Amino acid sequence: MAEPRRCYRSPVRSSVVLAVCALLGASAPVAAECDRDWHAGVNLRTEFGTHPVRIDGGARFGRLDLILVLDPMFWTDGAIDVDLLATWRLSSAGWGALGGWRPSSIGLDEGRQFQHGLVLGFVGPLPRLGPIRVSWGFEVVSILVKHGGGLPTDTIGTDLGDDINLGMFVRFDHASSF
Repeated sequence: MAEPRRCYRSPVRSSVVLAVCALLGASAPVAAECDRDWHAGVNLRTEFGTHPVRIDGGARFGRLDLILVLDPMFWTDGAIDVDLLATWRLSSAGWGALGGWRPSSIGLDEGRQFQHGLVLGFVGPLPRLGPIRVSWGFEVVSILVKHGGGLPTDTIGTDLGDDINLGMFVRFDHASSF
């Protein structure tokens, strides 16, 4: 039996809106912030490989930001994604490189299939909304290994069309120094 393709429909216009917001915010000055803080919030996504709304939280230590992203929509279709991310701020304006790991679990007829993806991208600030910190990012996710669910183990390079996902996100976080 062939593996069902995960596809979450998202309007094309949401991609355009995110891109316009990013361009408008690219030159926006970043307010001075503490070197260390914790943050929690929500992010909205355009990527077809994940659910469109996710919850994140983390801690920032100077230029390094460690983030855990959870999928609150797993109950809609049984697919679960979790991101473990690190962002390294490269500029004083707040732009940074993003990297991490995305383990996923998808329900199939023969059980659950597990996927492990490498996340690479960049993130940058948008203008704040009062106390809410807003950022925009672009990511490329490459599925490195798929296993379980009654299917043979599949590794990177066997089907690049299904194993690479591109996406954008807007993150809305509340932060507090510690």
